Amino acid sequence: MNTALITGANSGIGFATAKALAARGFRLILVVRSAEKGQKAAQMIQKLTPEAQIEVLTADLSDLDSVRAAADAVAGKYLKIDRLINNAGYSATEIKFTEAGYEQSFVANHLGHFVLTDRLMPLLLASDEARVISVSSAAHALGSVARFFLKRNTGLNLAQSYGDGKLANVLFTKALTKRTVGTNITAYSLHPGVVDSNFGGAFTGLFKWGWALMKPFSISPEEGAQTSVYLATAPIETIKPFNGGYFDKSRPKNTRNRDVTDAKADMVWEMSQRAAG
Repeated sequence: MNTALITGANSGIGFATAKALAARGFRLILVVRSAEKGQKAAQMIQKLTPEAQIEVLTADLSDLDSVRAAADAVAGKYLKIDRLINNAGYSATEIKFTEAGYEQSFVANHLGHFVLTDRLMPLLLASDEARVISVSSAAHALGSVARFFLKRNTGLNLAQSYGDGKLANVLFTKALTKRTVGTNITAYSLHPGVVDSNFGGAFTGLFKWGWALMKPFSISPEEGAQTSVYLATAPIETIKPFNGGYFDKSRPKNTRNRDVTDAKADMVWEMSQRAAG
């Protein structure tokens, strides 16, 4: 039985992805911030797929020690991970900084997943065929590598901070692919679409206006999860040629940011290692 670990799996796209993979026979590890919400999600999935095997673990992706503890708990119980779906997306309502000085949503959206993936690497390598799937966004176009690791950058706005995290997801995927050449691991990033959720509610100015224009065209979480589910379940020979690539609507797509280069990906990987300690 294949095992899938999904972050942010108690609601939205993550929950829809978990439901779909349970129905396809995956054992699930749901990594969530709230144990109560996670257990409710697991119960709902169990009702739909009674035979599903589900475990709920708590972790705050903006707290790297919490991420390490969750990863170590997984490593202490499981022999392998076949699908790691870095799904959780944190949309800030105000700019905040961690104790280390990094912008909090950037840590939650990128650095927490970076640490989680690194910590689970032995379990991914133990799989016959592992995939790391990171949910990015078309908002990666708003990101800038030059801002990523600036400490206490009070000039940031909410859209920029979110874009930085989503650009980091794309670059992390490219860098991970380079570092797993010759192994059983492939990696992909994706845009889920404009999903009907509370995201963007704290935007102001032009960003708030632009988001309001897109809302009428938003899709359901189930529709938003389709590309994640496709990348988790498609025959490997159909997606392996696009290893390291960015997908939209279950198809490879070009990114829209000049910072998406191999050199920038390598730089972000090295800076992430330093920032994560």
